[in-house]
Amino acid sequence: MDQDSELARRAAAGDAVAFTALVRLHEGAVRRFLTRLTRGRGADDLSQDVFLKAWRMAGHWRGEGSYRGWLMRIAWTQFLSAHRAAGRSAARDQAAYDLDLPSAPDPDAAIDLNRALAALGERERAAALLCYGEGCSHAEAAEIMGLPLGTLKSIVARARTALAAQLETIQ
Repeated sequence: MDQDSELARRAAAGDAVAFTALVRLHEGAVRRFLTRLTRGRGADDLSQDVFLKAWRMAGHWRGEGSYRGWLMRIAWTQFLSAHRAAGRSAARDQAAYDLDLPSAPDPDAAIDLNRALAALGERERAAALLCYGEGCSHAEAAEIMGLPLGTLKSIVARARTALAAQLETIQ
């Protein structure tokens, strides 16, 4: 049994120490995903909501797939709920948020990448962030987003094409 499985089993039995260990292991990935997805607006609150929901639903993880994937699925649904509650017009009017992307070779490239990501729709941005930013496989990203694998692959391909086009126009 791997570390996540053992901790999740103990958390499901009410062990707060085990759940705290799971939070420490995965909070960086969840916060990074939500920060980029929300363009930095409300990501900390959403992250907290994700872990609160995960604690309340600790017994629902069945070990099918990774625990991180299960948390990312909760993060995606929490984002969608918050996004719908805030209204689509407010979400479209948000300015691009300048993220600190460690993989970018220089600050200008990070700014350009963030602007290109901000121009994507929410599904394309989420798919690109999961596959390219978080290193999820297409299958794992499809499971997280609740999509068929073929649909996810199409969304990722559209996102990649749109990102390339955006980055070309910026340069």
